[in-house]
Amino acid sequence: MNKLKSVVLVIPIVLGIIGFNYSDIQTLKSKKGIYYDNFKYTDNVELIKAEGTDINYNASLINVGDYYEIVFDVINDSNVDIKVTDCIYNKDDSYINYELTYSNGQRINSGDIIKKGESKRIKYYVSYDKPIVEESYEVDSSFSIGYEQVL
Repeated sequence: MNKLKSVVLVIPIVLGIIGFNYSDIQTLKSKKGIYYDNFKYTDNVELIKAEGTDINYNASLINVGDYYEIVFDVINDSNVDIKVTDCIYNKDDSYINYELTYSNGQRINSGDIIKKGESKRIKYYVSYDKPIVEESYEVDSSFSIGYEQVL
């Protein structure tokens, strides 16, 4: 009879552990980590695809003075705080101006923290400032922001 009581007590404990682990696994699976969402952009931008931290878009700058802007949220849906490691974009162009900042105009810096469950609004602004005189000139409007877990 004592063995039957201990088996009866162990079964709910084991089922509780299995249920807890299953719940944790489902929560982790539903998390996306760092990703971009809530896009707003000017009329001369065509957003083709946004998946995770990859953005694929086309934009047109035809005349001097033309510009485009893409604004989006960096969302930290992970269980840890994340920091910015790199912010890479074309900064030194004599014809095109590139600005990658927070939506309030503040510069994005290496070491900036995005706490778990929080988001930051980012703005990417590109303007055609001077006539292009080089025949082989190509616009490089790519950008990337690197992230890593805060230790």
